[in-house]
Amino acid sequence: MKYVLATTVSYFFEFLNFMILIRVFLSWFNYNPNNKLIMLVFQLTDPVLEPFKRLSGRLGINTGMIDFSPIISLLFLYYIVKPLLLTLIATFF
Repeated sequence: MKYVLATTVSYFFEFLNFMILIRVFLSWFNYNPNNKLIMLVFQLTDPVLEPFKRLSGRLGINTGMIDFSPIISLLFLYYIVKPLLLTLIATFF
């Protein structure tokens, strides 16, 4: 049970990281915002990226052309949230 839950959490974070990277690559190209697949990528990544966009604006990191929120969110998810959840799963299950 513990292994299945930990594997599922790891796969979820890998999927989320992949979606954020797709969104970063989409920002380099012209795309149709009405495309269902692109709308799905934005709907999945907005709840993760929006708090970091606000935080970068408050801290003065917002430079205009370069958006650092994907980098900050990937680092936060990979080094803080994922290890914390895997530790909680190992401890309580």
